[in-house]
Amino acid sequence: MSEPFLIMAPMRGITTMHYRKAFVRHFQGLDAEMAPFVATVAAERINPKLLKDVLPENSSGLPIIPQLIGNNAADFVNMARALHDLGYNEVNWNLGCPHKPIRNKQRGSGLIPRPERVDKLLTEICAGSPCKISVKVRLGVSDKSEVMRLIPVLNRHPLSEVIVHPRTAEQMYDGTVDLAAFAEASRLIEHPICYNGDINDLSFFQALEPYCIGTHRFMLGRGLLANPFLCEVIKSGNPKTENAIKRLRGFHDEVFENYRSVIDGDLPMLGKMKEFWAYPSQNLSNGRTFFKKVKKCHRLATYQEIVSEFLADAEWAA
Repeated sequence: MSEPFLIMAPMRGITTMHYRKAFVRHFQGLDAEMAPFVATVAAERINPKLLKDVLPENSSGLPIIPQLIGNNAADFVNMARALHDLGYNEVNWNLGCPHKPIRNKQRGSGLIPRPERVDKLLTEICAGSPCKISVKVRLGVSDKSEVMRLIPVLNRHPLSEVIVHPRTAEQMYDGTVDLAAFAEASRLIEHPICYNGDINDLSFFQALEPYCIGTHRFMLGRGLLANPFLCEVIKSGNPKTENAIKRLRGFHDEVFENYRSVIDGDLPMLGKMKEFWAYPSQNLSNGRTFFKKVKKCHRLATYQEIVSEFLADAEWAA
């Protein structure tokens, strides 16, 4: 497998500009980022607050792909024009979000079983958008035959990329990815392919090779949040990480200060930091006890004491 191109997956509420800016200062190996989705809106003039997370002045320095979610072509094109005005030449359409309230409104993965509607939307979107369009999909809502019926529609349109997470929406993030289904879909899709799902360690990434023939782009989500050294590990082929706790502490401190500059109040700040620790605590030797204490915390001063105490005794277990 040639050197992979690694993309940070959009994780709503977590991989914000404040997280992404700190991440690229402390870790290597990441090639690009996809920003958490922005919902399309029925408005001629886009409220700048909607696009704050992807404003050029808030960039981490890596290439970033904005992601949109919606089911109205005119609204999508309008938002794509606003992003193009900011300097973006590609927009991703989220057809993969598995959450039931979203899919019940025929957004995200809720559109996968409706190829005729996707076809009509893509016809209008591709004709009107000044940006290239990529899509992110799952295998379907309930079974993989749904994406197989969608693939001929995707092939009819000039997409820049198709990102495939080989689970159904009903699975959410449970169970295992269906690598055979990914391989079958990638043989049928006539656009560049990106693999997404369960890349949590080097051994799994290496095991993808027979299923990802011709695929060189990979999106990392929960696995990267849990192990921020993962891109370095994949590209070096070396699972060992030096000074892991010290580097993790530096990353945490920068994310903390980034949020503290824009969030007032202990509880909103603690909410953000609890989201932060939900993932890397899994790879700390004392992480279970540490995260229990963090979740019960109600004051920032106490939180900072807990972080210092536990990281002083922690070992990195990834």
